[in-house]
Amino acid sequence: MVIGLTPGSVLCWMNKLTNGTSTSHKILERCLLSIMSEDEAIETLDVAIKEGVLVSTPNAKSTPASVKRSLLSFTQKLSKQRAKKDPYCFECHLPTSGLVQKCIMCVRSFHVECQRKNPLRPNYSVPSDRYQQYRFPLNESDMEESSDQEASRSVSDTLEAQRLQEHASYELDCNSNINIISQNPLKHESDSSDDVCFVSEQLPRKTKNYSTYVKSEETPHNEGNNELLLCTPCRLLKLSEFLNPPHMSNEELNYLLNYLWQMHHTWVENDVRKYMVNNWSDRDATLVKNVLFVNDLLSISDISRNIETKKFKHLFEILVDLLDLQHNIGIFFGTKCEEYNSTKWLLRDITHDLREISRCSDCFRHSIESNRSDFWFAKPCTQRHELVYAKQSGYPHWPAKVIRVMNKKNNTYDVRFFGGSHSRALVPARDILPIDTDTSKLKIKSSRQYNNAMRELICHKMLLHHPIYSFSFHADPREAENIINSALPHYMEPCSRSAKRARLATPKFNTRRSTAETTPSLPQRVLPRRRCRKAQGPENLQDSTFQIASSVIPSLAPEVQISLAPEVQVSLEDYNELMREVLHLNAQLSQKKAEVDIKREELNAVKRKRWCQLCLEEAQFDCCFMASYCSVMCQRRDKRRHQTNCNLQEKT
Repeated sequence: MVIGLTPGSVLCWMNKLTNGTSTSHKILERCLLSIMSEDEAIETLDVAIKEGVLVSTPNAKSTPASVKRSLLSFTQKLSKQRAKKDPYCFECHLPTSGLVQKCIMCVRSFHVECQRKNPLRPNYSVPSDRYQQYRFPLNESDMEESSDQEASRSVSDTLEAQRLQEHASYELDCNSNINIISQNPLKHESDSSDDVCFVSEQLPRKTKNYSTYVKSEETPHNEGNNELLLCTPCRLLKLSEFLNPPHMSNEELNYLLNYLWQMHHTWVENDVRKYMVNNWSDRDATLVKNVLFVNDLLSISDISRNIETKKFKHLFEILVDLLDLQHNIGIFFGTKCEEYNSTKWLLRDITHDLREISRCSDCFRHSIESNRSDFWFAKPCTQRHELVYAKQSGYPHWPAKVIRVMNKKNNTYDVRFFGGSHSRALVPARDILPIDTDTSKLKIKSSRQYNNAMRELICHKMLLHHPIYSFSFHADPREAENIINSALPHYMEPCSRSAKRARLATPKFNTRRSTAETTPSLPQRVLPRRRCRKAQGPENLQDSTFQIASSVIPSLAPEVQISLAPEVQVSLEDYNELMREVLHLNAQLSQKKAEVDIKREELNAVKRKRWCQLCLEEAQFDCCFMASYCSVMCQRRDKRRHQTNCNLQEKT
């Protein structure tokens, strides 16, 4: 028994009717006024009584006046009958009224006017919150289908692509676009305006197109009609294999999905199952499930378990579970609560990242693993990107990767720049130059940021010559880092015209320098002590002997040092012993200085303390500026002696 009631009404009623309790008719109407008007509350309550969701007490009379005065309780029937369709629209989450279409593949239903034209694009605007004060920027593939003409053709193009995919293979071009290779041996020329070419290529001259339409026996009208009869999750499941990157393995897929879920699942803190477990008994939760939901409840923990067990085989399958989670929360909590808005933010962020992964999974994986290497952006991808010089307003031409080509009518390139924060921009075709352009004609001033970007670009070009499996998901990160480190020494700093050239040394200077380096090191000269206050005694002569020996011995050869006189060797031993004694005395002096500093700090602390005027203990309070006491008893005993000198008494 699944009844289409206003979203949020069952939640309000069950909070009043837990454990089979009964409540009056007016109280149940009044609790709905926070989510709807008074007339809607009366109508919703009448529908619930009529459908048997709310039942009156057994002793109530059957007259209409007595029914309104009777007590109502929630139905206690636990038996669940399998419903043929969901009474709530999957898009607006309201009870189905008017033109309703049931999905031909599942029990979901939707209003015809609520159905999405593009299953990846919601038909609502994402609300703002305290972390994001403005609407989510339209820098995604939504901009490609902003016009009504392109939005209307999405269904037919997708069906035709799926039909061709069954009997054809596909390849990836330089701009990460999927091109289907038909098995038809007959070749034909396509319209040049729809072709995707390199920046350095010149488009052929447009010629007049003649109609070559031939009526075929098998028309895809049935497939187009079937597409309109499917709900959004079924359409996503039908497109999931086509939208999945062809080179991505199942391990890499679940690794990226786990990262997305760990990053964005905190948007939704409360779901239907969590609320029921924390607030209701098992029987009450089962009763609400039988009344509201057709399928089994899907919670946040279920999605986490599916990711851990690697249940998802395609990229956009997780989006189906998130849409079911949003539908359950919209039915249970209502569409105007914070829990439902949080699901919009969750779907917004995860859909954005799923689109980025579908365009290039390697770029996304390298960005989330940027802590492993500083040159993560220089790693090549399986889908090779075209390299260009892109220019934004107020900035010079800068090296960048072409992520994709936007709407070909507008000739817009989605690029990501080398160096710095690797920012991303939409650049028109007139500001795009090929990578082999002579940079000296661009008049780019040499700077640290530009040199770092060029260094990363040259490193990327060098890494393109290595096997692609060296940077794949299953590759060893240490091996990739070694390849990058081996490529960096071949890079030379680019020099601009304005930069000063380093002046080379003259041959004459080199000769002098080499001559100076070949001369042997001479002993240092010992200056005589002319202005010494003490007389020149034998001790001073001995010190001079030590200095001469220490300066002469290192410069002599080993065989000469061995043949020294025994008097000089004895003097060196005495000198070493004297140095050890000096170091020992210096350590003792440092220790004594530290002890003196500690005593001095303790003395200063004692001086800052106050002492009792009577017993000379540490004082706790002041009587006046002249005397302090440790207790009231000492103050009373010293009152006669201190009364004559108390400054406080003189002021009073």
